[in-house]
Amino acid sequence: MIESPPFGSETHPCYMIPRGDIIAVGGTYLEGDGEANVRSEERKQILENARVMGINTEKSNPIGNWVGYRPYRPSVRLEHDGNFSFRQEVKVVHNYGAGGSGWTIYYGAAREASVLVESLLKH
Repeated sequence: MIESPPFGSETHPCYMIPRGDIIAVGGTYLEGDGEANVRSEERKQILENARVMGINTEKSNPIGNWVGYRPYRPSVRLEHDGNFSFRQEVKVVHNYGAGGSGWTIYYGAAREASVLVESLLKH
């Protein structure tokens, strides 16, 4: 991730994430922003960042735009909730709060959550 101007800043980081046969390019980090659509100036800056980082934007057309709300907390919550008391056979495993790091850690976090679930099913 590039975090220094002109390619990015604390509120407008620049990143590329391979996702199969596409590359996700972003983005923004605007705490408390409730805008549901990508603003035109943000889209222009993201496309410029993609160009500067080596994507031929003359030949590569975006296939979509989206806004992601990324709930976070001071630390990720990935644990069994032993206080949940709906029914004894119902177990709850929490896995949330990664914020903008979700794409980076989702695979490992999901694996860890599945280990917790498997452990609970054995007992």
